[in-house]
Amino acid sequence: MRPIERGKRPLDEHGKPVQFRTYGDARGYLIERMGQYCSYCNQKLPASLAVEHVQPKDLKPELELEWENFLLGCTNCNSTKGKKEIVLSEFVWPDVHNTHKALKYNEDGTVEVNDRITDPDLRRKIQNLIDLVGLQKYPDTSDASDRRWKNRKDAFQKAALALRLYRSSDAKGAGEEAATLVAKWAPDSGFFSIWLNTFEDYKEVKRELIKAFPGTALNAFDKDLNAINRTSKL
Repeated sequence: MRPIERGKRPLDEHGKPVQFRTYGDARGYLIERMGQYCSYCNQKLPASLAVEHVQPKDLKPELELEWENFLLGCTNCNSTKGKKEIVLSEFVWPDVHNTHKALKYNEDGTVEVNDRITDPDLRRKIQNLIDLVGLQKYPDTSDASDRRWKNRKDAFQKAALALRLYRSSDAKGAGEEAATLVAKWAPDSGFFSIWLNTFEDYKEVKRELIKAFPGTALNAFDKDLNAINRTSKL
């Protein structure tokens, strides 16, 4: 799951913080800041992303128009999350934590807590997020309209093909051009973490990938582009 930076509330033409009349008015600003990706499953969805309330607006109406309560969500993540009461400290969040470190993506499209995470309490909070938006839904548990698992599987195949082509190009001395090309392919697929993990051993490609996905939190990576904690634990 891509760690993201929402940034501060946008400013209007007079340099004053924008006051949203409806939460839908924030959609364009969020997409401009973070790209056309679901903040949770990381699919690219140019036409069907909604403004997602971290704290459900039905339970916290005072936060309905608050910029700091907005993310972007797809239909599946949004509907699964629903109107559940949220205790923020019981979850990890893509705008707060380094969620790239938190999850493990498998070639069959499944998602689980990263086995490198050993802290039991942190593992529980990561699993809470997986359950909250239904990232554990696979063919035997999800309905036909939930294609997130398949889209992850497809992204794995595309990234693996790109890796083979990159290695071939690198051997021929065209690695820099190939890295740029990979960074053009990946954003159209979405699933930032799958691409970054696939190219884990290639710093030059990771640099291009991090730049290619708008709103990726730079404080989630060190100078060598290794994932680091954004908070004391993750």
